Amino acid sequence: MPNHKNDFWSVFRRVQIVLWSGVLLVVLFFIGVNYGMLGEMPDLEKIQNPRSSISTSVWSADGEVLGTYFTENRIEVTYDELSPYLVKALVATEDKRFYNHSGIDLKGLFRAIILTGLLGREGGGGSTLTQQLAKNLFHQDFSSAGPLKRMSQKLKEWILAAKLERTFTKEEIINIYFNTIGFGYNSYGIKTASFTYFYKKPSELKAEEAALLVAMLNGPSYYNPRRHPERALERRNLVLSRMLEMKAITRPEYERLIKLPIKLNFHNPDFREGIGTYIREYIRQELIRWCEQNPKPDGSRWNIYEDGLNVFTTIDSRMQRYAEDAMREHLKALQDIFFKEWKGKEPWKFGSRANPDLLEKMIKQTERYKNMKAAGKSDKEIEQAFRTKTEMTIFSWHGDQSYSIDTVMTPLDSLRYYLQIIQVGFIAVDARSGKTLAWIGGPNIRYFQLDHVKKSTKRQVGSTMKPFLYGLALERNYEPCTPIPYVKPECPGIDANWNPDGTDKWKEGDLVPMKDGLAASDNRITARIMCEIGDPALLVEFARRLMIESPMDAVPSLCLGTADISLIEMVGAYTAFANLGVYSKPYFIEKITDKHGNVLAQFVPEQKEAIAPQTAYTLTQMLKGVVDYGTATRLRSKYGLKMPLAGKTGTTQGNADAWFIGYNPQLVAGAWVGFEQPSVHFISNASGAGATAALPIVGAFMRKCFNDKLLKLSTADFTFPDDSTFTINMDCSTQINTQP
Repeated sequence: MPNHKNDFWSVFRRVQIVLWSGVLLVVLFFIGVNYGMLGEMPDLEKIQNPRSSISTSVWSADGEVLGTYFTENRIEVTYDELSPYLVKALVATEDKRFYNHSGIDLKGLFRAIILTGLLGREGGGGSTLTQQLAKNLFHQDFSSAGPLKRMSQKLKEWILAAKLERTFTKEEIINIYFNTIGFGYNSYGIKTASFTYFYKKPSELKAEEAALLVAMLNGPSYYNPRRHPERALERRNLVLSRMLEMKAITRPEYERLIKLPIKLNFHNPDFREGIGTYIREYIRQELIRWCEQNPKPDGSRWNIYEDGLNVFTTIDSRMQRYAEDAMREHLKALQDIFFKEWKGKEPWKFGSRANPDLLEKMIKQTERYKNMKAAGKSDKEIEQAFRTKTEMTIFSWHGDQSYSIDTVMTPLDSLRYYLQIIQVGFIAVDARSGKTLAWIGGPNIRYFQLDHVKKSTKRQVGSTMKPFLYGLALERNYEPCTPIPYVKPECPGIDANWNPDGTDKWKEGDLVPMKDGLAASDNRITARIMCEIGDPALLVEFARRLMIESPMDAVPSLCLGTADISLIEMVGAYTAFANLGVYSKPYFIEKITDKHGNVLAQFVPEQKEAIAPQTAYTLTQMLKGVVDYGTATRLRSKYGLKMPLAGKTGTTQGNADAWFIGYNPQLVAGAWVGFEQPSVHFISNASGAGATAALPIVGAFMRKCFNDKLLKLSTADFTFPDDSTFTINMDCSTQINTQP
């Protein structure tokens, strides 16, 4: 008789073996997946530093992010830096049971399988926030993969999600999530996105702003608020409704918020966008050099694109904006005047610096010409290509927000056009420390990469050199009221015909107070003083004390500004005039820290006494005359600047270069205006002199700065030297006219 009891237990044991074997296989399978059987798993130790790629941030002195250097534009954020609205919006929209599961939401998963998978209805996704984070950490796109590969990826996500939940707190998971996601425009992480779209810190985001950024998670391109505002608005309001369901906001708040339009304060992280583009590029180059010379403790090299350095600059973002606004306002009008004056003519074919073959030379420097030559094209074919109209985008002050215009022109006409675009350099420095407060290297870095502030970019300085000679004269016992004969200069050992033109303010043989000759920027008076002093090498030595490093020929004409010197050198030299003879070297980086805030390098002012305090003070009193009754009176009449100011205009031969450097005891600001090629020039002093082409940028900048009370700029007069024996007489009507 069969033993059914034994058969039952035999079957039961077999079933148990099968079940436990299945469980064991599943466990072993998941263990195998965890150890890379289906592909590499992210290292948990590296998850808090996702991809090890964190942008280097460049900070202004007043706490704004000026820009970033990145492979992926990512700035890390801590949980405490997140707006509560961000957290609430994320949880309400992406995973409302986030705080109640351990990485896998079984209820949501089964709902997704039944409603979406079996019934084909919209039932929402089954992925939790932790699973989404796990997916993000694999850095791969499986949207076009086959079913087996997608299933493999899903298994790895589940395992990683469980490990994440065991390793990190809920707050840490949210924090890591916000540091890994992308928002378009190469903005990775919520901190970068907050700056990009709202120019705010994440902690400062309002409910509607936080909702918009969370709304973009489902498709940064599809819900881009700049390109698709209607879609973005609809999705933002959906996020707000989810927040209402979760009681993250009240009904009255919801009703108010959904009526608000999307209001962005967009700043493209592209290095060519935003403020301070030229100084940011210069800092990037300097930072690369610093990294080469200062390795990490382990000997490896810092990577400015991935190591998350912080560069704290001396630039004041408010003053930088004022400088750029002043530059754009002036150059837009000046460019129109220039085109009108030279309409139908090519400026490089006229004047003392004429270069009739310039256009032909420029053609041969273009990539188009070089590529066609390399391809074996004939000169005729190349000429034909340069005369064939083509679609292109060009720079224009009358263009769109990026100053671009789409047009059709020949490459030859494009060259002709760009040769006539006015270039600019501007720098403002704190005279007391050398801190660089604002820096403009050109009109637009997208189209013009040459930086006209740097030491490597030099132009003739014109009459801004004259104060060096007058300072030298003061050191040799000249006084402001020393009479200078208005006669032809006589310099032994040089061309007897050297007789620079004067201003026609005085008649032949008049005795002119030295300070008036400087105020009027009279070349004849200046040349006469140079000849009386005798040795131009003394002028070179004086300039060297003011840290002018550029080559200078020791010739009499040096006093009129024939040397090519950079703008940053000239403005640096003038700090000594403003600061009682103490030269302050311009610098622009305060310190560099790593991503944790550890200081890697700190930079301090470099100063030295260049000239005597008495000389600097007296020279400044003379340069105040330039502003009060000389060539820079527009600072008073047009820009309404009433505080004590000194400065000097400069114009080079043929109106090729226009200069102005102005200062008070605290601030030195200088501008150069000209063209890429010296043979291109303004038609006359009416448009191209330092007072008309360069001074307006400094004037408008100073007006904007001094009107901003938050900057707390001083309007005090220049400090008198601490010398009880020192006296100065600026009233030449009482001065006894004696030669030194």
